[in-house]
Amino acid sequence: MINVACIQPQIFLNKHKCYQEVENLLKNLLKENGNCEIICLPERWIPYSKERSLNFQKERGQDYHFIQKLAGEYSINLISGGIWEKRPKFKNPFITSYFFNENGEEIGRQDKIHLYSYERKTFKASKNLNIFKLKSFNFAILICFDMAFFETPRLASENEAEILFSPTQIRDSGLFNWDIYLKARALENRIPVVASNTYGEFFNRKFSGKSKIITFLPEHYSPSLLKVTEAPYSSNGFIHDKIDIEFANKLRKQRLNEKVEKSEIKINIISP
Repeated sequence: MINVACIQPQIFLNKHKCYQEVENLLKNLLKENGNCEIICLPERWIPYSKERSLNFQKERGQDYHFIQKLAGEYSINLISGGIWEKRPKFKNPFITSYFFNENGEEIGRQDKIHLYSYERKTFKASKNLNIFKLKSFNFAILICFDMAFFETPRLASENEAEILFSPTQIRDSGLFNWDIYLKARALENRIPVVASNTYGEFFNRKFSGKSKIITFLPEHYSPSLLKVTEAPYSSNGFIHDKIDIEFANKLRKQRLNEKVEKSEIKINIISP
């Protein structure tokens, strides 16, 4: 069993208040569930500025060091959520998510692969998908829009990922579609999904949370049955649950063995 969690902090206009919010929720989560092994933050947990340049960090900047410090101080594996950072030698910044181990050491980072709408004009998309290895399991980090395309979750599932973590920023109006995407990715790959969403209001956009941990009810092979744990709607908070990795791996092995490769399917165009 793997003990996982999502933190859903409120975004305030003051960045240091956001830092305090994240740390307070982390404290409360660990007080309630001291056995938690890994925690995921949402894609956005700091405020936006109308002055665009102020939204970008230098590589491994202030937000990076804040999350790194939390991981070490509280001895917890942490996924940083999304950080907008500029890097030397690259014209456009990246949206990236760092993974820190319980010693506060950076193990690696995943850059966003599928950029959404306005992001394509500003950021650089990644062409790399990383599989992270923890003590007892492997996982991938798919940032928000990366979950909207079946290819990236499938690639992760076929390459030893056992959980998909998804730092997310979904508006209130997109929650219905997002719920379908997450459940579909879990079912089509038979893989648990841990998705942490943003909560707050800015630029006349409402983000309402409802972070989710999606796993499988034990001993239900056919059909597989989902178990969904949800964070509050329109409120800050956190969620945690235990994931039966061994059972999910059995389900996934069976599902991937049933798949017919695209190269084996002949396309016929039938006209009147």
